Order: sequence, then structure tokens, then C-alpha cells
Amino acid sequence: MTRELIPAGNTNQIVDATGDDFWADMPEVELDPQILEENLLVSANRKNPAYMAFDILRTRLLQALKEHEWCNIGITSPTAGCGKTFVASNLALSLARRATSRTLLIDMNLRDPGLAKAFGIGGEHNMRDFLTGHINPEDYFLRIGANLAVALNTDPVSRSAEMMQETMTADVLQETQDLLIPDVTLYDLPPALTSDEVIAFLPQLDGVLLVVGGGTTTDDHIRDVERLLEDQIPLLGVVLNRAEDSKPF
Repeated sequence: MTRELIPAGNTNQIVDATGDDFWADMPEVELDPQILEENLLVSANRKNPAYMAFDILRTRLLQALKEHEWCNIGITSPTAGCGKTFVASNLALSLARRATSRTLLIDMNLRDPGLAKAFGIGGEHNMRDFLTGHINPEDYFLRIGANLAVALNTDPVSRSAEMMQETMTADVLQETQDLLIPDVTLYDLPPALTSDEVIAFLPQLDGVLLVVGGGTTTDDHIRDVERLLEDQIPLLGVVLNRAEDSKPF
């Protein structure tokens, strides 16, 4: 199925199918339980009691999104190694257990993607091709179960901050929203303090979750991120990940 890309904000777009049709068209993948366990995706099988922390985070996030009619949430950390992909993946799996809502999880850590590894999904996934409009959303996303779709990346993108600011990137992401009609979209972003990529992507977001690593993140790191976001976008919460006790992505 091919379409001419409609720029964001064009209210004259005619969609030739429903969101249900596009979700049904997505390739579905089966996840390997052993890989999920090795990568500490505890929300997948709920054997590890740590999954309850992600269920609590899910409920609080959904309450905030409903109150403000928000959808697009970025997940970042001050620096690398704090476990933001670990948190994003588990939160997405927790959200997906709600039968009445749909979640998108998109790897926007363009220079150092990690979601494919976290989920143990092989194959080639080129985010540049997707963000430049060469691949339709329903052809690029992979569906995990009925309510979770992931957009992965295995080819690091050069000039990633510039790509995050491209009009085409905004158009593609808006088209994705219009076609797939998710209740929540989670973006796994780069660390906030190591480049300008997160700043470049803020116009696409409604809010940000900040993941901090126990034994890794300092108070100064958190204050620096707060100043970065101040007067631009809400900081919805700070998630403490005990990075020294897990294998953060």
C-alpha cells in the first residue's frame, strides 16, 4: 500500500483505511522468552516482581496523558548507561497489556539504537528510510501482540540531530499518528546532556520521562536536564533505575 505523504497539519487528508486495518497489515513478531529474561524485560512475563514498578509508572503516566490529552512521550536520561531503553521497553510492554489501548514504541536514539537488541528482534531496520518517507508506517512497524507496535533501527544515523529537525521527520511521525491512531507513543531518545538531539526533538513531544541511574546520575545532572527542558516541555517524572543492579541498555 502506497500513499503520497501529506504534510503535518493538513486537515484535507483523506485516509483510505481505518487504524484497525493498518494494525492488521503490520508484520507480527514472536519474542523469545529467554532473551526477554536475559535482558530483564520483566513486564513481558511478570515472573519478576519488579514488573509492578512499571505497572505503577504506566498507570500514573496514563492518568497524566488523559488529563492533558497528550500522547507523545520522550524517554531520556542525563547520560548514557542509566537504563532508559530498559525502562522504555518495560513500560511499553506494561502499556500493551491494556486491551483497550494501543502503544507505539519508536527508537529515536538514532546514533546508538538499542530497542532491537533489547527485544531480541533480528533483521535490518533502517530508520533513515522510514523518516525520509520511503517506507510506509504499516510496512515499517512490527507488531508485538495486539496492542504494541515497535519501530526499530539497526543502522546508526549520521547527522542525527539535523534529521530530528527535518520537516519530513515531523510529517512522517504525524502521518504515523494519523494512520495508526495510538493512545500512547513512546520515543526512546538519546541521553539529553551528550548532544543537541533531545533539544531538536522536543517540538514532537508532549512530555518527557527522565531515567536516572543509581550510582551513575548526580544531582547536577538532573538539574542540568531540568534547565534544558524548562519553559519548553513538561518533565512528567524522574524514574530511578538501579543501574548497578541490572544490565541497562
